[in-house]
Order: sequence, then C-alpha cells, then structure tokens
Amino acid sequence: MLYEYVGNVLVGSKPQDEGRPSPPSTGWIVRGKLTLQRQSELIMAAALVIDDVTLNNSGEKFLQNKEMYPPYKPFKIVLTKEGTISHVVFKEGDPIWSMNFKRAIASTLQFQMKSSGAFVVDETGIHGKCQTEYFVSNKTNYISIRKTPELMTCVPYSEAVHVTRSNVPPNTCEFDHQKSVIIGNEAIYGILPHNETGYFLSMAHAKGTTLIHTFESTGEAQYINSELLLNFQNETPIDNPIDIETSMAAEISKLQLQPLEINDPTGGRNPQQQETLISAAGGLLDNLAEALESTDFKFSEPYDSTLSDVIKLLSEMDFESLKKLYTEVDIGTSYRQETIRNIFHEIIPRIGTKASVFLTRHLVVEKSIKSPIAVQLLIPMPFHIFELSAELVKGCEDFMSIGPDRPDVRQAAILSFATLVYNVYVARGIDKDQFEEYVQKYFNLYLNDRDYEQKMLYLQGLSNLQLGNVASYLEPIVMDAGNEDLRFMAAWTTLALADKRAERIYEIYWPIFESRNASLELRVAAVTLLLISNPTAARLISIHRIIQSETDPHLINYYRTTVTSISETTYPCYQHLRRLLSYMHRHLPQKPEPRYWVTGNYIFDYRDSKFGIGAMLQTFLVGDPKSDMPVVAYFRFDTEALGKFTGQLALYIKARGLPDAIWQTVQPKSNSSDPFTFRSIKTLLAMLKAPIVTSKNLHIEFILQMEGKTVLSYYLNQRMFQQLTYDNILDRLQLLIRTDSHINMQTVRWPFMNKYSVPTVLGTSSDVLLQTTVLTSLRGNITEHRTSGSGSKHTLEIDARYSSYASVRSRSYNPFLNLDHEINREQGFLIYIPFSSELTFNESGRCGRYTFTRPQNLTSGLSFKSRAVTSTRGLVTKTAAAPFEEIMYPERGIEVFQPFSYALPDLGVKLRVNMNVNELIKFRGMLLKSEFIENGFSRNMVVSLLMYIFGFTQLSSIHLGHDRNFTLLMYNENATRIDGNICVEDVLKTSELKGKKIGFTLEHADETQNVESLHKWNVILDVQTSTKSSWFKVTGKVQRNSKDDEEDWKVSVGQAWRLPNQH
Repeated sequence: MLYEYVGNVLVGSKPQDEGRPSPPSTGWIVRGKLTLQRQSELIMAAALVIDDVTLNNSGEKFLQNKEMYPPYKPFKIVLTKEGTISHVVFKEGDPIWSMNFKRAIASTLQFQMKSSGAFVVDETGIHGKCQTEYFVSNKTNYISIRKTPELMTCVPYSEAVHVTRSNVPPNTCEFDHQKSVIIGNEAIYGILPHNETGYFLSMAHAKGTTLIHTFESTGEAQYINSELLLNFQNETPIDNPIDIETSMAAEISKLQLQPLEINDPTGGRNPQQQETLISAAGGLLDNLAEALESTDFKFSEPYDSTLSDVIKLLSEMDFESLKKLYTEVDIGTSYRQETIRNIFHEIIPRIGTKASVFLTRHLVVEKSIKSPIAVQLLIPMPFHIFELSAELVKGCEDFMSIGPDRPDVRQAAILSFATLVYNVYVARGIDKDQFEEYVQKYFNLYLNDRDYEQKMLYLQGLSNLQLGNVASYLEPIVMDAGNEDLRFMAAWTTLALADKRAERIYEIYWPIFESRNASLELRVAAVTLLLISNPTAARLISIHRIIQSETDPHLINYYRTTVTSISETTYPCYQHLRRLLSYMHRHLPQKPEPRYWVTGNYIFDYRDSKFGIGAMLQTFLVGDPKSDMPVVAYFRFDTEALGKFTGQLALYIKARGLPDAIWQTVQPKSNSSDPFTFRSIKTLLAMLKAPIVTSKNLHIEFILQMEGKTVLSYYLNQRMFQQLTYDNILDRLQLLIRTDSHINMQTVRWPFMNKYSVPTVLGTSSDVLLQTTVLTSLRGNITEHRTSGSGSKHTLEIDARYSSYASVRSRSYNPFLNLDHEINREQGFLIYIPFSSELTFNESGRCGRYTFTRPQNLTSGLSFKSRAVTSTRGLVTKTAAAPFEEIMYPERGIEVFQPFSYALPDLGVKLRVNMNVNELIKFRGMLLKSEFIENGFSRNMVVSLLMYIFGFTQLSSIHLGHDRNFTLLMYNENATRIDGNICVEDVLKTSELKGKKIGFTLEHADETQNVESLHKWNVILDVQTSTKSSWFKVTGKVQRNSKDDEEDWKVSVGQAWRLPNQH
C-alpha cells in the first residue's frame, strides 16, 4: 500500500495583548511517499521516500539530497497476534535521527479496535508504555478511531518530557505554581472496508501540542505544534518485495524514542567534529575578552548570548577536547589571555558534563592550577552535574587523597566529593551498599583524627552525605559527654534528617531538652529537632508545657520567636508547621527582657502567589547565658521561582571568646599615661564589687552552605588568632592600599536554567529552554606615588561591567535540512560604569586634590530591554558555501520616546533616559497586581522595604512576558576633565568657640578643544560651633565662572542655628 506522507512542525508564540500581532512563527513541512508491504502475518516492511522539504516563512523548497538518505533505508515492523506492534528492526548504521523518525511512523500506524465505543488500554509508543484512551465510532461506510495517550502515565517518559535538566533544585515543598510546559498528543484514524482483509487504514493523523507558559497568564506563551498525516493513495501487488532481511541490525528496537547523545544533539545528522568545537569555543572566548576591552557598547541592543553559546559548545566537548582547549587558553600572560582564563575557570565547573568534572579533577589533582583557582572550581562543581554515574564517583575518589600541603584545596575537595556521592546516590547511580561505604569512610576519618578543625571538616562531609545511616553515625557524637561544640554541630547536622527518624529523635533529644544541666546550645537544638521531627499537636503541647515552667529566659525567647515567626511565614517548606504553631500564637509565655534577643528564631520573608516567586531570610541565634552576648548565628536565605529554588545560601558562625581575645590583644598597646587605663578601670570595678567573669579562650567556626550542602568550613582558635596580631592586620591592609595593584576579575553565573526535551510526533527533537546567564567584569589599576614633601597621589582606573541575558526559547530541529527553528523571548540587562580618578593628599596642609577624567565619545549607563526573535539557522549541507539564516522580529509601533534629556555643561556630560511608556505602564500594572505577602512578624520597615525591592528586582529579572525598553545613559562628545581641591583648616579654637574653614574648588576642562577652566566653581565656608551649647554658624560664598555661556555669578550665605535640647 502506498501512502502520502506529510509532516509539519510549527514553532510560535502568542501575542502579549489581545488584538496585537503575534511574533512571526517558524516551521517546516516534509512531504514524501510511504510504502507498506505485509510480507507475512506478523511482519510488515516499510520504506519512505522524501519528495521535498519546505520552509514555512520563505516558502523555499528543498528537494532530496544525499544527506537525506538515511530515512530511505527500509525497516521492519513486527506485530503481535493482537495486532499491536511488538518491535521494529532497522538497517545497520541507521543514525539515531532516522531511527526515531521511523519509530514515530510505526507508532502512528498502531491502533486497536477491541470494541466499539470508549475503552482504555496500555500501549507502547514513542514515549514508552502509556495508558491510552480509545474511542471507536462506527459510521455509515467507515470507522473513525480517536486515540489519546494519557501522557502522565507514560513510562519512562512521563508527560512526554524525555529529558529534564535543571541547574537549580526543585521546590518539593508545598507550592501552587503551574508547570512551565504541558504536552498533549492524539491521533485520528479513518478505516475503510477492504475486500480481502475486511478493512484497511485509509488515513492516520497524529497531532502533538507543546504549550510553554511562564508565570501563569502574564508570562511568555509559546507553542510547538507538530502533525503527521498519512493518506492512502493506492494498492498494488507486491512485485518487488522491500528488502528487510539483509544488512539488518542484530538488535531489535522498541517504539520509544532513543535518547540523543549529549555531544551530538543532531542525532547523527550533523555530528560536530571536536576540532570544530574547540575552534568555535576558542573564538567565542576571544570575542568575550575583546568585548570587555571595548567601550563601544550596544546599548540599543543589549542582547548578548555569547556566554550561553560558549556554555553550549563546552557542553558538547569530550574530556580530551576540553583539556586541549584549556591548554590553548592557558598559554600567554597578556591581559586578554588572563581574561579568557578567568572566564574559562568560571564556566567549567558549571557545565555539568562528565568531561568537565574529569577536567576539574585533572587540574586539581595534578596541581596544574593555583590553590585559589582549585577551590573556585571545586565549590560549584557538584551542584551542576547532570551526568551522574558510578564512574564519576570512582574517578573522583582522588579528591579524598589530596595532601595537607594544600589545606584549602583539600577541604573543598572533601566536601565537594561528599556532595557528589550524595547526588549520584539520589540519581540511583550507585546502590545503597556503595553509598554506605563512603558514609563509613567519612565517619572513620572523623574518629581517627584528633584535630578539631579536621573533625569539623569530616562532620560536615557526613552532613553533605545526608542519607542512609548518616544519622546513626551522628547519634554517638551527640550522646558523648565530651566536646560540647562537636555535640552541638552533630545535633545541628541532624536537622536535615529529623523527619525520617522521629522515634530516635525523641529518645535522644527529649532528655536533653528537659535537662536544666544541658548547655543552652544543645537545648535549643533539641527543641528544634523535636518540633521538626514530629510536627503534631501532641508534641507541640508537650513542648509548650515544658516551656511554661522554664526558668531560662533565653530558651523562652527562642520558643516565642519560633512560634511568632513560623505562624505567619509565607515560606512553602514551613507551611505544615505554620498551621500547627499558629494555635500557640496567643498562648505564649510572657516576653522576656529585650536583652535576651540574642537567642531567637527570626524569619523575614515574602511570597507572591500570582507569579510564584518568593524569598526567605531566617536567622537562628543562640546567646551566652552568662554574658548575654550572641555565640551562635545561623543565617539562611532562600529564593524561589517557577517551582524551583533559585538560590539557597546559609552561613553558620560560632564565635566564643572573641571580645576577650580582642581586648587581650589591644590592651597591652594602650597608652599608660591615659587616666583611664586598664589597671584603673579594674580597680574601680573591684571597688564596685562587680562580678568577675572568667575570660574564655577563642573559638570561631565558620561554615558556608549552598543548597543545604557545606562548601567551606573554617576554624580559628586562640593560638591561630595570636598569629594574626592587630598590628599585622593593619600593616597588611596599609601595604595593600599603598602597593600598585592590577585588577582583572570576571565572574560567570548561571543562576537559572531549565531545559525540557519534548520530541514531536514526527520523532524529531524539540526542546524548551529557560535560562539566565550573567557575566560581570571589574578591571583596572590602583597606583600610589609619593609626591614632594609628605604627600601622596593615588590613581584609580576602574572599568565595571555587568551583562545578563535571560531567555525563554522553544526550538524544533529539522534533521532533513539541519536547521534549528526557534522562537525566543530574550531580555538583556547591561550596565557599564567607567571611573578614572586621581587623589592627591597633602598631609601637612590638610588639603586634597582630585581629578576625574572621561575620554572622548564615551557613553556609560544602563540598558534594560526585551524582545521576541524568530530565527531559522543551520548548515543545510556540509558543502554549503554559507550557513542558512533567517531572522524575523514582530511588528512594533513607534512607542519609544525620550522623556528626559539634560545637559550638565559644568561637568561636560549629558544625561538621557529612553523608555517605552506603554510597556512601562504594563510593567507598573504587573507590579501593582503582584500579591506580595510578607511575614507579619517583621516590624522592621527597613527589612520590609529591602524585601520588597528584592522581590520586584527578582520579578523583573526572570519575568519575560513584556517588551521592555529602558535606557539611562551618560555621554560626552569631547574629552573632559574635572579637577579641584578640598581643604579643611582650623581657624579658631577658644574655650567657647571652634571654627573651621572649608574650601572646595571645581574646574572643568575640555581636553579635545584644549580649553582650560571652561567652567569653574569656588566654594568657601566658615563654620563656627559653640563648645558649651548646640549653637553653630555657617557663612561663606559660592562663585561660578564660565567661558562658554558667560553666566558668571556669586552668592554669599550666612546663617546661625541652635539645635533643640535632647532630653
């Protein structure tokens, strides 16, 4: 039987507002002929011939070429006795893209007619085994069948999403935000009567729809539609059987689509050569470095996807290629090479491929990089890996054997390896027995080491492992009557495991909670664990009764603040506790005195239910019961968006004996001639019979966590602190300031990335990508020169840049023409701040001279814009002279205007603000519609204001639903220089009055026209103050002279004030 084959894929976006034009769509249509031969009862042969491929927008038609040949290879379809498809067999060497294309054809040909009406069966298709709904309708002269797979039930590709990759963890707590991607597939069949077989397939029409929505109805709305249509043409006798016996693959294939290789997203259609990737990545890195040296910014189009393009290329490279590329960028000491190296070091640990992890291991273990760079690579590495396997764990065991000659590297490696083992275990890359071996290894290292800092390190390693029997190893540490600091740290580490061990938590920590002899730190940890492990009314009331008879005001305040904070929190992960603790909000014990605030649990948060974003700042404090000074502080800051935690940072600080250590260091250096010496103060306190508090040895712990895993762990004791003397610290800071410094710093951030692989019903690949990349750069020089006399001149040249690129992109790959069809909503945010100054200090004359310069034709400022772009790109054939490229933008009205432009001639610059008023109104409306709900516990207006500002900033940075157009620029045509003096001089000092004379001058010079003192300002102020009252007097004059506008003027001022008395 001969069928007409028509495949269609369309990628597009809906308009932002009803009645406005949609952005242009992009897509392709493939036409051909499909021949089916029933060679036996259960064997069917299929062969496809491609006629042409047409592009939707241009209408350009491409006829068949040799690179389209793989789909021509016939394939075998093997049926079951029930009529469903058992498996398929392909020719040897058939590439993945061709096999998946044929799997989709076979899956479309599969239908069942068990009975009339509606029924549900399990059926295997391109997404795996799915529960499938059928509706069979008998018409007058044909049968109609509707097939709808329930994609949520598909195994292994639930909801038709074949690969989900994210560099931020999901929010597994309660949240009500919609999914970013939903998919629906269905197929319609027309069956006609047949003289021999009874019936035959007249028509098969499969449809697939992928909808992309961000931020409910206010965000970007994109879609990927695909259709596969088979129309019966004719039936002829089998004179030439299709060859499905020779050169066939030995393995049978299921209908579910075969995953694509990470380093070849084309599925074998156009695999990139590694040398090509190296060359392309090297070129883009060079472009990034070159752009950081240029001052020619595209403020009109701040959309720079270069960084995301580099990340994509590096993700497709194998270990040897990455190693070779690093060798190339590591050569040379020039400014540009240093910049390229900095960017490369920032990107590598964030790629997440097996090759990037092995490159990090190679550079760290072989000591190919300096220790600070090694730590820089190790800290983010385990949080971005998506190729998790036992091979990865085995290959990184070398991290555990790094020697003590590099303590910072060793520490970062041990902590990162523990996080890696945890992630691989969760991803089922290793089994439970293998995981427990590593848990045992970390515990043995903890037991065998006597150094406190090392014990603290291995304890944090156990904390990073988090699962399995970790809690069992922590229990003896908590129950041991030895080191209180280690006991508290082990108890605090148990917090992440509390909900899984409710009974053991009760057995271990309830006695500690009730014991008045236990330390305050342990009792605080105990009540927290008891509450989290079993959040029930019975447990809460039991704790409440104990607190009612409690005598320690510190613990009472901790309980009170925990109840008041959590009972009003908006943080999703605390909602189950919020509902419970809200019952106790009006039954709290009496509030202790304000000085006991040092022990408490404080939460400041907000959440917007409409846009699904939020943030939470939580502060745990534990004080010293004797001194009422804070000892333990734990700060946690979480941000969330689109059902993901976009940031999870925590800082743990324990500082005991710090005031004593500082006093002991500073006291011997105090001036003995001072009437209030240490000895006289001590004598006075003894006369007053003040209680003596024994000084404590210094003990400082510092722990930094990301996503709940420790990445840095430091410890400082009395001996270490004495080596960092006060004088040494000051001398080092002074030396750093006075030494000529070269600054060249770049940071790369990939704060948000979600990628969904959503194949079409044609079996071709398509995906959805939501991501944000950020590149910051700080370059310049700081120099100091001694001038004549005792003065000094400091020169500061700084070039600060910030560039972020956010996008929501839907893409369909056309394997026949090797083209990517994309609709992309992109947003660019660019900031450029150049700063060039000279500061000269004359120590004897109490005067300072300053100079600020800007070169000719310099534009600085910020640009914040977004737009939709439709593109079709690729290399149609390997021998094509140039890549195919078609880029389109939606129709836009003339809505951008210049509401503000102001010249500052005295500074030689002009200011200009451009904005799209219509979109500004929409954006303002969006912000006003936002439902920011803050934690009612926060009564601090400053904190509340900061949380609002952060919330609006967060919403603006990732909400890409509207076109934005805002620029704030400062520019100058001629080279300009601003210099002047600032002098302060004592002119009067009596028993009743003090007087100062303040002088300020400013001169603007046009260096392009060689005009000195084009504008000049002179300000002189005399300030007199009374030593016996609040009276003061200011007199002076302000004078301006100009050569270009001749608007010279002088103003004299004089006024006396008396401030009101303060009672």
